[in-house]
Amino acid sequence: MVLAGGAIAVFVMIAFAIARRENEQRASTAQMPSQERDQIAASLLFHIVAASGASSEDAMRAVRRGAGIAAPVTRGIDVANWADRYAQLATPHQRMGLLETAVQLLRSPVPVRQYAALLDLSFGLGFHTDALAKLREVYGFEYADHAKDARPRHADRAGGGAPLFVREKRECSELLDVLGIAGTPSRQEITAAYRRLVAQHHPDRFYGASEREQADAAARFIEITRAYEELLLIYRE
Repeated sequence: MVLAGGAIAVFVMIAFAIARRENEQRASTAQMPSQERDQIAASLLFHIVAASGASSEDAMRAVRRGAGIAAPVTRGIDVANWADRYAQLATPHQRMGLLETAVQLLRSPVPVRQYAALLDLSFGLGFHTDALAKLREVYGFEYADHAKDARPRHADRAGGGAPLFVREKRECSELLDVLGIAGTPSRQEITAAYRRLVAQHHPDRFYGASEREQADAAARFIEITRAYEELLLIYRE
C-alpha cells in the first residue's frame, strides 16, 4: 500500500510538472507575436521619423516617448516588407493605430522622402492613400519637402510658397492621363497604375543620383501621388 501510494504521488508530481511546463511554453509562445509586433512597430516608426532628417537620438526619443514603445529597434529596414509582416501579426485596429501613430509623430511640412516612407507603410499595412488623406484632415499636416530632399522649387505652386497637396479642381481625364489610364477605371486599376509609376519614380531609387535626376523624380513622384489621391476620392467604389 505504501509503495503504491508513493508511486501515485510520484506520478502526480511528474504530471503536474509536465502540465506546468506546457503552460509556461504556451504562455511564452503567446507572448512571441506580441513581442515581434512591438519590435516591428518600433522599427517602422523609427524609420518614418528618421526619414524627415531627424537624428537617430531624436527618432529614438520619438518612438520611446511619443509612441510609448520600448521594444528594440532595427535600422535600415525595408518599410513595405516590415509593414506587411506587421499586418500579418496585427488586428485591423492595431494596423490603423500604427498608421495613426506614425502620422502623430510627423512634423509639418512633411519632406518628400518621409512621405515616401509613409506611403510604403500605408500600403504595407493594407491601406490606400485616402487613409492618409483622412488622417491629414484630423491632424492638419501638410506635405512640402525641403531642399535637402531634392524638391525643385518649380514643383510647388508659387515657387515653393504654397503647401504641397493643396486641393485643386481638375478634370478627371487630366488626372487619369497623369497615371496613364484610359476609360473608366476601377479603384484596383488606379492603384495598380499608381504603384507601377511609384516603383519608377520613388525617391529612394534616386538616392545618390545627380541633383537634376533627383529633382525630376521628386516632381514626377509628387505629381502622380496628387493625381492618385484625387482619383481615389472620385472613384470610391
